[in-house]
Parts: sequence; structure tokens; C-alpha cells
Amino acid sequence: MSSPSERNDRASRIIQESPVLTTKRLILRQPHRDDAQDMAALANNFEVARMLDSMPYPYFDTDAREFLDRVIGGQEKACIYAITLGESGRFIGICGLHDDAERSELPFIGYWLGEPYWGKGYATEAARALVDLYFKTTDLEFLQISCARENRDSLRVIEKCGGEYWKPGEEYSAALGRPRPIDHYRVSRASWMDSLAA
Repeated sequence: MSSPSERNDRASRIIQESPVLTTKRLILRQPHRDDAQDMAALANNFEVARMLDSMPYPYFDTDAREFLDRVIGGQEKACIYAITLGESGRFIGICGLHDDAERSELPFIGYWLGEPYWGKGYATEAARALVDLYFKTTDLEFLQISCARENRDSLRVIEKCGGEYWKPGEEYSAALGRPRPIDHYRVSRASWMDSLAA
């Protein structure tokens, strides 16, 4: 298990080394305060919020502005990206690489997309870009990805990232107002590098 100081050092490296990431169809960039209106419009959807732990529902412009202020002010122990379409620059969601020992034994990634952009492979592209960033900028062996047990779409994303089941867990859902079961998966450096070489 890493010491708190080692975890803090790793978090700092991840946050500092957060270049713009590009995939076949997406650009992952640092969020801007100008994203607040688009973010609120997509996040104010119970179908989105119920799959996440800390996202409230309803979700207002003030929630988006407060979140963006925390990110831009460096208060999040994470490298947070706005997910945007490469051709148009349209904001479609948020993803992040987190290293917070108070929340998780391992560094982890998270992501959400607005409902109009589901089922198009965008979440997989964004998640794989974060996994690749993690293993290229750290010497660590494992990365965690978790999802609500009923979230079969997110599970498919995790599988496409090479995630293997690790252990069960529980988290409090702000939108549901109660705890609910989740499952934790791990991606290993070895399996990720093997997938790139295949």
C-alpha cells in the first residue's frame, strides 16, 4: 500500500502532466468556465445522475459552475477533462483520472456522457485515452475502474479497456439518496501493453 506522501506525489504528477488528448473522434481538454451551461444541460438528467455517486439531481447551472471552479482552482485530486467532439468542439461530457487515497486504494478513472451521445463508442474512446495516459505517465501496475452494478453499458466500456473484476463495493448515490452496490475492476499494466501490441 502506498504512503500518503507517495499518493500525493503521484497525484501531482498526473495533474501536472495532463496534455490535451485526442482520439479518432474526440478531443479531451481542460474544462473551461464557459462549459457550465452545456454541462448543466447534459447533467440535469436522472438517467445520467443515477449512475454516478456525487452528481446531484436536479443539476443546475450553479452546480456546474461550482464544479468547474474546483477543477480550475486545482481543488480536485484529479486530472479532469472535458470530452468534446473533434469535428465541432461540442461539449459532450466529463472524464477524469483520479488519485485520492481517501476514496480508493488505487488510482481510478471516471467518466460520464450526456444521454444524446450514448451508444456511439465515445465513452470507450475517452476511457481508453485515460488508461493510456495513466500507464504512459506513471510506473504503477494497476488502475481501477468502477461502475454501478446495474450499469451494463459502463461494464462494456471497462471490458474494452481490459478491466478484470476485482471486488464488490458500495457507494452513496446523491441522485438516489441512498447507498447502492458497485463493482470494482482493475486494468493491469501488462494487460494494457499486451492489448496495444496485439
